Amino acid sequence: MIKNVLLVLGNGYNRKNLIDSAIYLRDNFGFKIRPFHVRDVRKKEFLPNAVDGIMLEPMLAGISKEWNAFEEREIEKIKAELKENGIDAELEVQFGITPEVVIQELKKSDMLLIEKEERFTEDLVVLMKRFYKPIIVVRDKALKLDKIAVANDDGTKVNKSFQRFSNIFPHIEEIKSFELVDSLEEDPEEEKKENYLNTFMEGKGIKVESVKLLKSDSDAFLQICKEEDILIMGNLSNSYLYEKLTKRVGIKIMEQAETTLFIA
Repeated sequence: MIKNVLLVLGNGYNRKNLIDSAIYLRDNFGFKIRPFHVRDVRKKEFLPNAVDGIMLEPMLAGISKEWNAFEEREIEKIKAELKENGIDAELEVQFGITPEVVIQELKKSDMLLIEKEERFTEDLVVLMKRFYKPIIVVRDKALKLDKIAVANDDGTKVNKSFQRFSNIFPHIEEIKSFELVDSLEEDPEEEKKENYLNTFMEGKGIKVESVKLLKSDSDAFLQICKEEDILIMGNLSNSYLYEKLTKRVGIKIMEQAETTLFIA
C-alpha cells in the first residue's frame, strides 16, 4: 500500500528542512511526496481601493503585477529546489485561502508536512484545530526519528497521537515519556497511580524512559525537548484562545518548541 505525504511549501525560511524531511519519509518509510503550494488570495486584501477619495487603481495595478511576478519567481525557486533534491513529483499549485485549501487537499493524502515559523501564525492555528490526519510540524531542523519523546499528560489526545504515530512508524524501540506533573515532591499516593500511556507503550514492547517535569515550568520542558528529534503531542482544542490566555503548558510548548512536532 502506497502512502503519500502532503508537503506544503510556502515562502518560509524552513523550506530546505521541509524538503529534507519529505525525503527522509520517502527513503526510510516509503512515502510518496506530494509537493504543494498555495497562492494565497488574501495577500492583496491589505491594499485599499482609494485614500481620501483618490482612486488608486493605476498604482494598485502596478503593485499587483509586481506581486504576481514575485509569486511566479518563488514557484520557480521551489520547483528548482525540488529538482535539485531529487524530488521528481510535479509541484501542485492552487489559488485560495491557505488553510482551507490544505484541509481540502489533505483528503487525498495520509499525512501533512508543514513548517512552523518563529511565531504561531493564524493559519497554523486553523490547521491545527481542523486537521483530521496526522501532521508533522517542522521548524529548525529536518525530521529524524532517532530520538523520540512524548509530552505525556496521560490524556486521551496524546494517547491517540501516540497510537497513530506507532501505526505509521512501527519500528519504535524506545521513547522518552515527559510526564507533566503538578509537583516533583515524593508522594506515596501519587507513586501508586498508573500512567496509562506509559503502560500502553510498554505493552507494545517499547522501552520507556520516564522523565517527570513540572507543568508550571514550561521553560524547563522546552529546554529538555531540544535534545529530541521529534515530540509527540495531543492535538489543539477548539478553545485555543482560552488556553492561551490561561497559560496552558501545552499551548506554550506548541508555540515555542524548536523540536519537530507530531500531532494526530
